[in-house]
Amino acid sequence: MLLGSLAMAGSAAIIFGLDAEPMSVAAWRCFLAVPMLLPFVLWELRRVDRAEALPTRTLVGAAVGGVAIGIDYSFYNTAIGLIGPGLATVLINIQIVILPLLAWTLEGLRPMRQLLVIVPLMMVGVALAAGAFEETSISLFGVLAGLAAGAGYATYLAIIRRTAAPTLRPAPFTVLTVVCLTAGATALTGALVSGRAELPTTGTQWLWLIALAFIGQVVVYLCFNIGMMSLHETVAGALMLTGPIFAVALGIVLFADLPTPAQLVGCGLIIFGAWWASMAQRRRRA
Repeated sequence: MLLGSLAMAGSAAIIFGLDAEPMSVAAWRCFLAVPMLLPFVLWELRRVDRAEALPTRTLVGAAVGGVAIGIDYSFYNTAIGLIGPGLATVLINIQIVILPLLAWTLEGLRPMRQLLVIVPLMMVGVALAAGAFEETSISLFGVLAGLAAGAGYATYLAIIRRTAAPTLRPAPFTVLTVVCLTAGATALTGALVSGRAELPTTGTQWLWLIALAFIGQVVVYLCFNIGMMSLHETVAGALMLTGPIFAVALGIVLFADLPTPAQLVGCGLIIFGAWWASMAQRRRRA
């Protein structure tokens, strides 16, 4: 799980260093991940019952979820370029709060009472991290893009969870491949419509995009998949929240992206709120 969180933070650093059009980067990272995933897909399809592991509901959910994750990646990449990899990765944790609110809206499941405290706590953290109380504030649009990315990721998780096949032998790599295809198509469509589509022109750019696809899609997913199967879900969920910490640290080390003390406090409040919500959700399900 820690390696997966580090890889996620590393992918944010790669995006920041690429200095390319966010939607185009989102599209290419998804498309380039597909051939890397194909060996896992072929291995997977030989060992599962396709009718049970990949019903129509699951495949449609993966396709629709891919649209949501394509929107998430586009906003996330935009946020990274405007506010840096550290804060962008912290802001995306707002999905921990959005998920129970989506369940309330879609299924009538009342959210836990702790959200009455967690939501204001995280909003204060967002305000501090965004520099709202300082003379030199950072890009408001970048902050909003980070929050929109969190909303897109929460929507993706909500769709995937509700359309997952009820079997002990699922086909996660096949599902992820479908997600990557529709996510890439969504991001590329957005880039074309907005006139911001960009094809890498140098071998170095292609190498960085291949590294991003490998680290941000394949390595992250493999590590999280293995971790989720090997650890208690409470421990796994808590370890996933180390990603923002790694992202802030990498931003400082690689790009001298130094946060102010107030921004560090804000990041801490967001991470603490996400951890509290994650623990409360798991206790509630138990």
